[in-house]
Amino acid sequence: MNLLPALHLGAPTQAGPLTVFPVWTDAPVTPLAYRTSLPAHARVDELDVPVVGQLRVTNAGSTPVLLLDGGLLDGGWQHRVLTRSVLVDAQAQQVVEVACVEQNRWAGGRDQRLARHRAPLAVRGALRGLGAESSGLHRANVDQGDVWQRVSRYERELGATATSSLVELQSRLAAESAAALNETRPLYGQRGVLIGAAGHPVLLEVFDDPQTLTEQWDMLLSAAALDARLAPSQPTPGRRAREFVKRLVATPLRTANMPGKAVVAIEGEDAKLISARGIAVESRLLHLGVLNAAHQFILAA
Repeated sequence: MNLLPALHLGAPTQAGPLTVFPVWTDAPVTPLAYRTSLPAHARVDELDVPVVGQLRVTNAGSTPVLLLDGGLLDGGWQHRVLTRSVLVDAQAQQVVEVACVEQNRWAGGRDQRLARHRAPLAVRGALRGLGAESSGLHRANVDQGDVWQRVSRYERELGATATSSLVELQSRLAAESAAALNETRPLYGQRGVLIGAAGHPVLLEVFDDPQTLTEQWDMLLSAAALDARLAPSQPTPGRRAREFVKRLVATPLRTANMPGKAVVAIEGEDAKLISARGIAVESRLLHLGVLNAAHQFILAA
């Protein structure tokens, strides 16, 4: 089953340090069957015996909730980041895998909130086990120490927080990041974006619906802009973006069943360049996040 629709790459816009390529797909547009925000009757909280790497999501509503990989959660005993995209069915409860992005706190209330941020690129690389020392090889499990080290690197360069919190750091810098992006917006019908930085493609995200991209737009670009503050700005040529998409199309994607009706996880790697993760329901791709596994921002190099 081929879950990847045809991808059409548009002309780029330079948004501060980022080169932003619009992406369209040939997948049919069908009514949106989920939401990406937590309704009032949904809850994310600590397990009965709290652990760093897991949270419990309870969706008492009538619509499934799509939680995206790299999404940040604030509150609870410590701030967390989702390690992969999950779909929590209506009237269902699910335990989700997370990593900690606040090293110096282990106390507080039980409830978590979705923060208005996605994790920056070095942290997303850590969630997939990508590092300069691993030579592009993917580790199966998240190295929590590596996540903390990468958060600490942002603090050294951009200013510390009281509890070494990535959520607090991004909140503090949100206005500066937004100002650097020149109010770039998605185009009509656009369902994906390829972001280039430091001269190379670094992130491609594709969704099934333009509305989902619009909801995630500011968070995606602001997160990438955080990494771009740490390196000289350089535009990304279109030929490199096109080659990245070609490599993705040629990459075999594996599927594995997840909790929920007909929900499957998607993964694929192309030696030392492509790291793809996503989620689908039956043959409908809901979200695919593709990292350049050789990019300096992903490797925290």
